[in-house]
Amino acid sequence: MSEDATLFTEVDRTGAPDFFIRFLDQANANPDIQKSKPVILDALHLRPGLRVLDLGCGTGADVIDIAQRVAPSGTVTGVDASEAMIAEARRRCAGSSLSVTFEAGDATQLRFAANTFDACRTERMLMHIAQPDRAFGEMVRVTKPGGRVAVFDIDWGTFVIDHPDHATTRRVVASFSDSIRSGWIGRQLRRMFIDAGMTEVSFTCRQTLIDFEFLQLIIGGHLTRAQHAGMLHPDEVRKWWDYLRDFDADGRFLAGFTAFVVSGEKI
Repeated sequence: MSEDATLFTEVDRTGAPDFFIRFLDQANANPDIQKSKPVILDALHLRPGLRVLDLGCGTGADVIDIAQRVAPSGTVTGVDASEAMIAEARRRCAGSSLSVTFEAGDATQLRFAANTFDACRTERMLMHIAQPDRAFGEMVRVTKPGGRVAVFDIDWGTFVIDHPDHATTRRVVASFSDSIRSGWIGRQLRRMFIDAGMTEVSFTCRQTLIDFEFLQLIIGGHLTRAQHAGMLHPDEVRKWWDYLRDFDADGRFLAGFTAFVVSGEKI
């Protein structure tokens, strides 16, 4: 019940931080997500000497990549809502000569003064926040005029799963999307940048395909909760999984979603 991927803002309260760490590691290893990484980093126009904020840094993997681009004189700060994630990020970066720091913090109420950073980015974080506009506003606030902001996030309204049972699949996809606090954030990002007065706004859509194992990680916990809530019948869910398991065994499995990468410059 606690291993539910929709609960990323409650990692420290679930009692299962290892699940979320494993989830992030598998997500970051996905080939399509790997292809999107350079897109968001290139959008920040990184160069040596810049001060960068990675909001929702998770285990710190991207902080290291950013730090390598702004070295030797640049600095990177990773902020995450989870103390467990911050502890893991510090553990993984221990001994590094790069100038990186990690701290726990609320994305909607950053402690930094206005115009602190040369660039700010977040990835797959805004979807988990009930008020993503506030978090985005904070990103813009702490970025210097002329600085860059970039966001990579998913639109779960585009979640596709090839399955012969259309009715159950629609309910699974809709209930999962609705369980994400801001499940349609991907399609909203460009508008958020424009409304914030950002210039040179660019965006790209990235199709991301996932394997059967990762689908289980993404929606397994949610479907368990949905059954307990009476939204889905256990026999129905078991049959639904069996079809997908057979598809995976004979190479016919397909599932995925669309991610959006949007960037802009602060005036």
